[in-house]
Amino acid sequence: MSVRLAARRLALSGSSSPSPSSSLLSSPSCAALLLASPPTSSQRRHKWSVDIFRGWSKSGSKDGDGGLNALKYELEDPKKRQQFLERNMHGTVEDNIFQDEIEAAPRAGAAAQEERSAAAQAEQKTRETMAMVTDPDPRARMRWHRKKVIQMIRTNGHVTERERLARTERQLLHQSSFLPTSVKKLVMLSRQIAGKPVDDAIAQMQWSKKKMAAEIKYYLEEARDLAVAQRGMGLGKANGEVLDKPRKIQTKEGKWIDIADPTRMYIAQSWVGRGPWRGKSIDYKGRGRMGVIQHPSTSFTVLLKEEKTRIREHEERVAKKKAKGPWVHHPNRSIHGQRPYYTW
Repeated sequence: MSVRLAARRLALSGSSSPSPSSSLLSSPSCAALLLASPPTSSQRRHKWSVDIFRGWSKSGSKDGDGGLNALKYELEDPKKRQQFLERNMHGTVEDNIFQDEIEAAPRAGAAAQEERSAAAQAEQKTRETMAMVTDPDPRARMRWHRKKVIQMIRTNGHVTERERLARTERQLLHQSSFLPTSVKKLVMLSRQIAGKPVDDAIAQMQWSKKKMAAEIKYYLEEARDLAVAQRGMGLGKANGEVLDKPRKIQTKEGKWIDIADPTRMYIAQSWVGRGPWRGKSIDYKGRGRMGVIQHPSTSFTVLLKEEKTRIREHEERVAKKKAKGPWVHHPNRSIHGQRPYYTW
């Protein structure tokens, strides 16, 4: 037969009045039983125990229902209720069954805050990069505007035809660095892409077998991106400037093309320029002779315009042809003052 006693009651010793537990402990059989049995651990108290409510009663009662009633009475105060929650809802995992959720909430909030801050930093960096591309030198731009205003005041607002076209039609001039090739080799690629749309020229360079075709493709893509970022070219679909019906025009070369987007970029001009010599090497020949080989460098320049320019040029040619009128023969007149002898 075993006797089970609560650890709290075993810890109560030294009370003046005899209790059943003290009399039971005084018996020799129970003492021998306790010596033979292993020691019992103290009872763990958690936050939902009645002992946690001690000190909250207004009358100083710490036992039984008096503490609970006093706790209910004092928790009606919002300030004390908040103090109770701060005191009892932030403990270790052993004390609170909701501790995982309490600790996970700040971590999730911190992760979300970090994501928002990272997105804000990326957006700010994108804005700074776009500002550097679109307006690399603000002071130079302000000086240029001031100069143009002064010129307009001096000319009393008169605008030349060239200035008017520069204001209404956008273009971009882009030059590459010096490439390790000769003018004779690079001029063939320059002639191949002249007059073509930018996308078609890039496709031509992508499938070309020439060594410098990859370099030309890189600079064409760079020129296209700068034209979009700096000048706003090629944004007809985004701005709603696409024609309802494609328009058929004739180029300078006599080729007929259909244009649906007047803001499509094309290569108006492309040329190459000779650069400095990259170095020299020995050209060994027979009979102990030798020559010198100079390695050239060449730059590539491209001028991008929009299809609005080709439409205007086509209209001007048609108007000029109509204004010229039909061809008339010269009148049949006698010729005077001719030399009677040969000039050779």
